[in-house]
Amino acid sequence: MADGKWITGLSPEVPVAEAAGRVLAERFRLVRQYLPLAAGRAWEDAEFVHQLRVGTRRACAALRVFAPAFPRKPLKATKEALRALRRAAGGARDWDVFLAALPGSTAFRGTDAEPARDFLLGYAFGERTVAQAHLADAEARHGAAFRAAADALLTRAHNTESADAPATIGPLAVEQLGELMRELTDEAEANPTEPVDLHAVRITAKRLRYAIEIFAACFPRFLKDTVYPAVERVQEVLGEVQDAAVGLDRLSDIRGRLGAALPTQMARVKPGFNELASELRAKIPAGREAFAAWRQQWLEMTSMFKLELISATITG
Repeated sequence: MADGKWITGLSPEVPVAEAAGRVLAERFRLVRQYLPLAAGRAWEDAEFVHQLRVGTRRACAALRVFAPAFPRKPLKATKEALRALRRAAGGARDWDVFLAALPGSTAFRGTDAEPARDFLLGYAFGERTVAQAHLADAEARHGAAFRAAADALLTRAHNTESADAPATIGPLAVEQLGELMRELTDEAEANPTEPVDLHAVRITAKRLRYAIEIFAACFPRFLKDTVYPAVERVQEVLGEVQDAAVGLDRLSDIRGRLGAALPTQMARVKPGFNELASELRAKIPAGREAFAAWRQQWLEMTSMFKLELISATITG
């Protein structure tokens, strides 16, 4: 279902203003496509919300890349509307992920764990219903504002007059990707182990991934064929760590409130809660090991080439 990931047809000689308009038109198109589906038909297919969340993230990433090419006021209005839609989609998506993981969890195989499974399914479905109401409200409150701001923004793209700002996207691509690749490599070299620090690496990887999707056509195939899959891989690995960490926090919160309000019910679900917590905890060291393997491969790969070698071919 997902489409519109790669921006094609951009060469290094394309003016920044032209590229900004083309890229953002495509990114905004996907948000427009999935916003009504996510707000009104999410129960038919959870992918609608997922694609809206990813679409808003890609759009926000493109706005960061091309911010100098737009006037401040319409840029700010578009960012604010997108941010509101992204947060609403994120709340719904988080509960979709939680719900989807419950039926297949090995924590609920024993009969003594069934009360916890049934309780959590009901609890999560209730929270997901509330999140859907928030998403529908966000669409009603910010959907029209986003469409109007996006339309206005696309008519205002211009090449900057600053001497330091590149006129074409070749130098811009080198600057953007160079900075993000250095940042990801620096974070990998720091060898983080705690979930919060690993999540920060994941965010950097996500920003690099979205930038590659915009600028891949300006570089040799190595960027798309080798670097991009490595970035995708670390996102997947650290996404599992983050989901486990968030799941543990969520489970702890539910346990605390249930124990305070309905202690007799807490006794029924406690075995299943404990099993699920153990399952989630085990994913964190497993994720650390997977990240360590990725880290070694990434550092070896980046030591074999320098961005200057890639950028030297950008005009070749």
